[in-house]
Amino acid sequence: MTSLDSRTSGRANDRRTAPLPGGLPGAASLSKAVSKAPRKYGQMLISALVVIAAVIAGGWLYVNKGGVEEVLVVAQPIPAGHPITEDDVRTSKDPLLVSRSVSGIDGAIPVSEVDSVFGQRTTVALLPGQVLTEDSLTSDLLPQAGKRLIAVNLPAGRVPDTLAPGSVVDAIAVPQEGQSGDPKMLDDPTVISAGATVYSSKKSQDGTVVVTILISETDAKTVAAYGAVGQLTLLQAPITEGDPADSAPQNDSATGGQG
Repeated sequence: MTSLDSRTSGRANDRRTAPLPGGLPGAASLSKAVSKAPRKYGQMLISALVVIAAVIAGGWLYVNKGGVEEVLVVAQPIPAGHPITEDDVRTSKDPLLVSRSVSGIDGAIPVSEVDSVFGQRTTVALLPGQVLTEDSLTSDLLPQAGKRLIAVNLPAGRVPDTLAPGSVVDAIAVPQEGQSGDPKMLDDPTVISAGATVYSSKKSQDGTVVVTILISETDAKTVAAYGAVGQLTLLQAPITEGDPADSAPQNDSATGGQG
């Protein structure tokens, strides 16, 4: 190739690579950019697919991790001794409840066994959202061993208006209506029984309220006796998950020597 040919070829190459007027890339630069574009988009697509696959895999592992299962939960307050109905339980898939995928709860009843709970009775008062377990249900009628059901007829002013089946109450000794009572007794009233569970509550035509409570065997006679002579009032106590105490305080003097 002559010197003239070399110079001519070099100018042609310079023209191909040199920017066009207006700042546009030359033909050679544009060709290289076009050839790189498919590889760039392909890499981005692969990266996106990897991220999506990781998210799906993570979700599957979370849902299916060892020991986790969908279990039944309580939909509304259920007093001790009441039979379970469809209104009392919802599956964790119900949009009105938070998902209850759980692990490590002994005796939790799976959603697939929902039919087995209908007709069984609760052994303790249950709260909305509480996981339903085998220990909280029984096919036996109440009262169970060590428990008694008693009814007390009380003036409306001695029964909280918010009392309902499943409420937890303390039984307190008070003077009869119309009596002033001992000031010392009023300052430090006797707790006859603590942690009893309300089975039912019904207002009578005369304005009094008949409350049936599930109570420990040791406290039942004393509470019934105080109620019969009009020296009883009920205090509604905070309800918590688990079995109510259903027993009087440990201080024997607080029960007035009950047997």
